[in-house]
Amino acid sequence: MFSRGTLLVGACLLLLASALQMPVRAATTPDKNIFGYWKSLDKDTGKPQSIFRLWEDKGKIVGKVLKQFPKANGEMPAAVCNECTGNQKGKPVVGLIFLWGLTPDEENPRKWVEGKVLNPEDGKVYNAELELAQDAKTLTIYGYIKMLVKLGGSNTWQRPTPEELKGISGS
Repeated sequence: MFSRGTLLVGACLLLLASALQMPVRAATTPDKNIFGYWKSLDKDTGKPQSIFRLWEDKGKIVGKVLKQFPKANGEMPAAVCNECTGNQKGKPVVGLIFLWGLTPDEENPRKWVEGKVLNPEDGKVYNAELELAQDAKTLTIYGYIKMLVKLGGSNTWQRPTPEELKGISGS
């Protein structure tokens, strides 16, 4: 038989092992949170514009462009952010950090607020909020400027297909 102390140590180790596995399971289920790969869609055509990855850094959401698709007219979007300012000016769009600083909303667990989003087409930085749909299949971004009210627009992002992810290293 086992002593009471041995059983207690075993139970504690089992509890610790279970607790350590819980975050791993959550992290490996990308469809249940905002982390991982997303694609932006052209509002008019519904075709993909870019693929990017979202992750958490020091409690805040960060996003990086990983792939661009041709525009509806067949043209490739600008490869370099010539309109950007600061240290992002002249940087390649693929690899560009375009989203940063979002923190969890205290009232809505599916929403992140107080962030910034860079539009590589015009180099402008806007305030940003993200909200994950109930089914976790779409993510809506709201980019805005603050005046007396929030003025801006939204776009809905979707998870990319395996075909769209081909050739992406994930960095």
